[in-house]
Amino acid sequence: MICVAVTTAVHADDQSFNTAADHLVQLQVLQTLNQIVVSLTHILTYNDKVVLDQEYNTIINNLNLSKIPDADIISLLQELMDLLTSSKIQEHERAYLSRTYEKNVQEELRRRLRKRVFETDLLLNPYMGVLSAIVNVGSFYFNYRDRMDDYKKEREEAAWKIEAATLQGLNNFYKNLLKYSWNLIRRYQLPDEWRLNEKQLTDYTAILKEPDIDRRYRKLERLEASFQQFPPYWYYRGQAAYEMGNHREALRCFVEFQNIHQGILRKDPFAASTAMHKIMLTVQDASATQIRRDLEVVLANSNDEDWGNILFAALQYARLGDHDMAGRLIMRNLDNGYMAFIEDPEMLRALGPALLLHARSDVFDRILDTLLKNNQVKNYDMLWLYGQLRNRDILRRIQSEFDHVLLLAENKSWLNPLNVFRGDNLTLLLPTRWMADNVIVQLRVVDEDGEHKVEPSDVAPLTHHPQVTVLTFKDALSTKKFLKKKRQAQIIVSLAREKLAEDRSAREAYTIAMIFSVTVISAHEQLEKINKYTSYLVTNSSLGEDKTLEFLAKESGKRKETKKAKANGEDGQVLWFTKERLVLNGESFPWSDEGIRF
Repeated sequence: MICVAVTTAVHADDQSFNTAADHLVQLQVLQTLNQIVVSLTHILTYNDKVVLDQEYNTIINNLNLSKIPDADIISLLQELMDLLTSSKIQEHERAYLSRTYEKNVQEELRRRLRKRVFETDLLLNPYMGVLSAIVNVGSFYFNYRDRMDDYKKEREEAAWKIEAATLQGLNNFYKNLLKYSWNLIRRYQLPDEWRLNEKQLTDYTAILKEPDIDRRYRKLERLEASFQQFPPYWYYRGQAAYEMGNHREALRCFVEFQNIHQGILRKDPFAASTAMHKIMLTVQDASATQIRRDLEVVLANSNDEDWGNILFAALQYARLGDHDMAGRLIMRNLDNGYMAFIEDPEMLRALGPALLLHARSDVFDRILDTLLKNNQVKNYDMLWLYGQLRNRDILRRIQSEFDHVLLLAENKSWLNPLNVFRGDNLTLLLPTRWMADNVIVQLRVVDEDGEHKVEPSDVAPLTHHPQVTVLTFKDALSTKKFLKKKRQAQIIVSLAREKLAEDRSAREAYTIAMIFSVTVISAHEQLEKINKYTSYLVTNSSLGEDKTLEFLAKESGKRKETKKAKANGEDGQVLWFTKERLVLNGESFPWSDEGIRF
């Protein structure tokens, strides 16, 4: 029936448009024509290459040709495409814009975390606050227009302006568009008041720039008679009502958008964002089937670069218990290189439990692998995540960070491989990923004389090996006394990080205790152990194996004496600190020089 109506409409100006199918064709023609006019108005009003590029992709690459019933519209598009092609942005500019957008999403989430807007949700429902932040930022299409000055501040203003020749061509095209519009309105018997003219669209575009949200809504409300058949109008009006807190009116506008939306774009950012807002407004009352229907709209209208939309859908599917679908969407983002949602500690704390609580094993592994490669995320952040999930797989993932912990005492003999020990000091070699902000490190010695505490007197990365930090504890114990009297002692190295702002529990800090026992071994055995437990320095060194060994030899200044001393039987006794236990927020794990036992 639709095909017949389309054919008849194109060739007979006197055809009456009375049926539902006829009305559908009218809406398709109207919305396509108005989409072209609105896109053109935005390009001329903003005079911005990125806006031009977005509109080009909307009206040239993104139109659903099966929803365009008239060949004259195709001719119109071809003419417009010729005008816009030369002014599209370059790939390096796209990369800059993509990075800036990711930063904007991160900043929005941080802002909400700092204001503790959704602190309750973080505990009761780890999804909702994050979802609100994503909806608030919007996809890149909307975020760029809202924060255009922020995107431009690192570039010259003129670099984003459209060339004068292109602007002149577009102005001329605008004049010709009137003739096309007149013909199409007569052919499809469209009410002229449905056609959006230049004055109306110029006013409409200016209203969208209005910073006062209440004033913007009132101005949009007054346009209803002229814009009621234009879906983006209902999106912007609904979005303004949403920001004002008028959720009933916002929902009505979003439903109206969906009622008249004809899908003339294959990937419509308005349709995706409308569905996301609608989900947030109905999440407490809507059925799972209704939410899934809107999620399908979100995904059907999102490209790979719309990773915020995809993350939104993933979290919603996870909230519904569909962890397989959630996993596929998270992997889609990661496979496409979009990792901003887990790139820093604040994002991890906001999203980690939601992403990992019931994640598929491949998704779980992929996220943790990504986190471990990111130096911004510290080991303590990973252990905080462990504390939220109580999943030992997280601890297994970072056990090498405990394996590389090494506590050493001064040895005044020729054995001093790293040349960092002085007097009765103890030296802790700690992977730098432990050295996060607000982490307090303390060493306690417990022996027959009681207990005393020592703070590190010096903290610095190991030369040429910044992945290792050296902490020196001065006068921690008397090596001579321990060797002579064969005394026993327990050494406890504590790491404590201040309680996170969003943690409403009674806990004052998240703590790690690494417990060592003091044993006496031969100097030769100590050297072998040190070589074994610092071998990763050679393996991971940018200097290469030969140069790293040469560096270590130079640092010790005593390597050449080793063989000579051994030949002379100078194999004295030294202290060794054997790993015994790890205590993570009160949970104890057996620990040895061979690793953690689960």
